[in-house]
Parts: sequence; C-alpha cells; structure tokens
Amino acid sequence: MLKFLSGLAISAVIAFYLLFNRFYSVNFPFLDDFSLLQFTVQVTKEPFSWSTFIHELFKTYNDHKAVIPKLVSYCYFLINGYVNFRFCLFVVSVNVTLIFVFLYFQFRKMALPLYYFLPCAFLFFQPLYHEISNWALTGMQQSFLIVFVLCAIASVSSGTLKGFWIAMLFCFLATFTFGSGIISFPAIMFYFFCFRNYRRMLGTAVSMFAALAIYLLSYETGQEATIQDNVVDLFSSLFAFIGSGVSVFGQPDIVSTVHGVFISAFVIFLMVKKSLVNYEKNDSSKSGTIELLTFFAFILITAAIVAVCRSRSGSVIASRFQIYAALSMVVFYLLLLDTTEFARRKSVLAVLTCLSAFYWCYSYYTFTEIVAAKKATYLADIFNWKNNRTMYSVEKTVRDNAAFYLHPAYNKGVLKLPEAIIEKSQLDSLYRYTIAPVGEAGIYVQDWNVSRRTKKGEERLTYFFVRSDVAPARKQFSDDRFLVLKCRDDGRIHLVQANPKIEAKRRILNGNYYRKGFNAFFRNDDLGEGVYDLAILDVRNNKYEAFYKLNKSLYFSKWNYCLR
Repeated sequence: MLKFLSGLAISAVIAFYLLFNRFYSVNFPFLDDFSLLQFTVQVTKEPFSWSTFIHELFKTYNDHKAVIPKLVSYCYFLINGYVNFRFCLFVVSVNVTLIFVFLYFQFRKMALPLYYFLPCAFLFFQPLYHEISNWALTGMQQSFLIVFVLCAIASVSSGTLKGFWIAMLFCFLATFTFGSGIISFPAIMFYFFCFRNYRRMLGTAVSMFAALAIYLLSYETGQEATIQDNVVDLFSSLFAFIGSGVSVFGQPDIVSTVHGVFISAFVIFLMVKKSLVNYEKNDSSKSGTIELLTFFAFILITAAIVAVCRSRSGSVIASRFQIYAALSMVVFYLLLLDTTEFARRKSVLAVLTCLSAFYWCYSYYTFTEIVAAKKATYLADIFNWKNNRTMYSVEKTVRDNAAFYLHPAYNKGVLKLPEAIIEKSQLDSLYRYTIAPVGEAGIYVQDWNVSRRTKKGEERLTYFFVRSDVAPARKQFSDDRFLVLKCRDDGRIHLVQANPKIEAKRRILNGNYYRKGFNAFFRNDDLGEGVYDLAILDVRNNKYEAFYKLNKSLYFSKWNYCLR
C-alpha cells in the first residue's frame, strides 16, 4: 500500500510540474532564442549550401555552440514549416523527466522502499529553475547537456568497450550543446580513476582534446565572459552555485554559500574516500554511488567554470543554472541514504519528506508570480510584434540588432506566432466606448535605479514601474493582466505585462494570491516620445475577459515617465 501511495504521490508531483510548465509556455522567442531563427533563415536561403549549413550549425553564439538545439528546432521546421518554441519547451520537459529517471535507477540499486525516493520528487520537480522551462534555447542547452552526461555515465558503467565509445559520443554531443559540455570528459575520467582503469582514462583525455580542437576552430568570446581574480568571490560563487537551491528563502547569497559548502564538503569527502578504494576492474558499485559521485564531479567542475567566468559580472545564482542546485540536493540526499544508517531511519525520513514537501510548496508560491509574468510578457509581445513590429520582453538594442533576421523570419513564416489575445480593432472600440472612472485609481510612477557589470565596467540604468495598489479589482489566479497604452499621436496600441504583486504570506491563507491593482515595468527607452492613454486588460485562457479604462495618461519625453 505504501509503495502504491508513494508511486502515486511521485507521479502527481511530476504531472503537476509538466502541466504547470505547459500552461505557462508560449510560442515566442526570447533573447538567445533568436539564434534559432537566425540559423533557420540562413540555411533556408536559395540555393541550399552544405558549407553554409555546417558553418551556421557550428557557429558560436555567446560562448556556446548550440548544435543539438539548432538541429531539434530545424527538424521541427522541416516537418511543419516553422520554428515552434513551445515544442522546444516540451522537449525540455521530456529531458527533465529523463534526468529524474536516471536518478531513480540509481536509487533502485539501494534496494530501499519507494517512499524513500519521495523527497527527490519534491526537491527536483519545482520551478526554482523556471528559466529552463520558459526559455527555449537555454532549456534545451541545459537539459540536453545533463541528459548526455548522464547517458555517458550510464554507458561507461556497463564496463564494456562498446559502452566506452558510446560514452565518448555522448560527451561529444554534450560539448556541442553547451559550452560547459566539454567538462563531461573530466567527469568520466573521474569514474575510470575510481576503478584504476588508466587506459580508458587516457582514451577519454584524447577524446576530450579532439572535441576541444574541433570546438575551438571557430570559437568567439561571448559577451559575459570575464575572468574572476578575487579568490574569496570565486569560492563563494562556486559554493553559492551548488547551494542555491535554498535561494527561495531570505539572504540568498549567504544562505546559498553555506548550503553549498555543506553539500560539497560531504560529497567531496565521499569522492576522495571512494576513489581510494581498489575496486575490481570493470566492477561498478552496486549501489550506484560511483555514478552519483561522477555526476556531482561534473556539477562541481561546472560550478568552478561558471564562478571563474561569470561571477565577476554579478551573482551566479541565476535560474538557468539552478537545475544544478536542485540536482545537488537530490544527489546529496541519495548519497546520505546510501552511505549512512541515520538517513534511513523512519523518523528521519518522515522529517525530510515533510521538509521537502514544504520546500516544494514554497517554491511554487515564490516563483509562480515570475513565471506568470513571463507568460503575460510573451502574450503581450505577440500582439506588439504583429501590430507594431516591436517587443518589450528584451531591450531595444537587442531587438534592433536582431532585426536583420527577425523580420525576414516573420515574413517567410519561419517565425509563426499564435493568434493575439485581442485584435487592435477591438481595443480601438473599447477605448472609444468605455468611460474612464471618475475617482482616483491610485496610479503612480516608481523609479528604480540599478547598476550592472559589463566588460566595459559598471553600467547605471533607470527603470520605471507604472503601478496601482487600488484598482482594478483583484484578478483571478490564472488570468493575465496587461497595461494598454494608446498613443495619441499615431493611434498605435501597445500591450505591457501588468500582473499585480502577490499578497503577503499571511494573507495567502485567505485564498488570494495576487493583490489589487497592477504593476507594469518599463525601460527608459521602451516607448517613443508621446502621450499614451491608459487602460487595463484582463485575459482568461488567452481570450479577452475585461477592460478598464484609467483616468490618467502616461507622458514620456527625454527618457522620463510621468502621469497627468
């Protein structure tokens, strides 16, 4: 009975994660996703050229050669005639599930009841790493990379020569999926070192240098790669990368660093201990310990590379990297089960299961706001692109730099967008016949001064929020709210994501997730100079639900916003 209930609970957690991501995914490109459109536009030019295809396929984009993600999107294009980013996100969900299957197979080697595995589902299937689930290229890069590394580990654990060469193939695929994929080779070398198989260690090293030589043939330095030279910041970033699974709570940098030190100290101790044991040749540890330690070796080296190359540009606690933090917690828990009697006690298991379930709930509470806001941003930009050839999900400079292939991609049908949530003609009619409220709606403009590190030094920016904490009335949980801006000069209408802030934790218990009002974000060059009449649009299931005309207009001139 316990086995059945445990399996049911694990299946429910996985299903909820998959449905959650499916509901919030949108077929719209974001940042690096543009490279998939650029690749498809370039290789579909007449006449077809294999040299162009190979050049564009292996072209470096922001430090990485995303060969595998490009092939996935291109195969979909060949079948359907356009690039579908929502399909790419579906592939990511499949990959994430496969990663969990590998962890389950390692757990089965411990011969423990299934309910011991329940905390793993709570720790892994949650939206901590939400960027992987709603950012197509990044999701495919990170998920395919991990799948290839795990497949390589599974292949070498067979102990056969065939398994070795299959592992080298997977490491090669990992290298041309994401920049850190080359690290899969040293991780496999650690596996062979544990079994004193120096011949295959050497073969792995030779394969690594061959893959690296091919990788560097047309390598270009990315925009964010800056070498960290501060030892303290380097190590704090390294451990924060591993321990950032607890960043859902307060003081994320400090808590994540401490958590990362704790996990790393325990696992590195096991890595040293297990690597000193003389196993018989080609004899894998029955419990799967070596496989889990090999995978953690990959995570550890990845954390070191990210800390060296990225921490100088800011915190490495980024959602797209936090799948490694979630996996670190799961690997840590599995190794505790495998190596200590304490973790196997029923009382300890009950506490850990309750804590992991609470963590799972708190993660969804924390990140659903962000995920829903991104969905609304993409839905707004579908309308903006179709009507104005603009978008606000990225900075204006990024959009302008990508214009030379974004416009051809849309005109050729490579970028095929879903229907807009509302037609411009309908919004014109709503503006014309809706009466603005007489009373104040509590609207105000809030400045936000930020700084970010770049290769050229620190860059200071000013962002703006147009907000109200009073009106309109509270939106439903699954609805999307937009700020509508109609320019008085040219009549163009723009949509901007405007989901309100979430309620305080104490008020969540009353059944309300969002507050009243709205919250819209603007960069200082998003809009052109002019006067914009404001309204709020609520959408349910991607269809128009309600329209509220506001009693103030937004004035933008000389990089400043004000209300009148």
